[in-house]
Amino acid sequence: MKTKTVKTKPPSPPRHFPDDIDEILPGYGPRARVVQLWRQLEGKQDVWTYLGRLRPEECEIEMIGHRFGGGWYRAKILGAWNRETRREEYFEQVSFGLDQWWPMTAETRDRIRKQHGI
Repeated sequence: MKTKTVKTKPPSPPRHFPDDIDEILPGYGPRARVVQLWRQLEGKQDVWTYLGRLRPEECEIEMIGHRFGGGWYRAKILGAWNRETRREEYFEQVSFGLDQWWPMTAETRDRIRKQHGI
């Protein structure tokens, strides 16, 4: 006889703005272990450049702007490694934008060039 297992997901922390990464990450506290960050390629709606895995304390708007520049971003918030599922616990994905006032950095240009051949 087959039994159904129900996954229970802890509720997302409360927030005032749905895309404020500075407010969302502290709501998870020490459960958030790593953030995977992508930047949308300018002029391409569904093309994203992988920027890397960052510690939650590195994911403040100012730090992201200085390191990668302005543009549209996606951040996937992950928790601890689960041996049974062989992956990290997934909390949520957040999309946010930084004003183009931040110039694109050399690090971002290099990652775009390597991943997309541009």
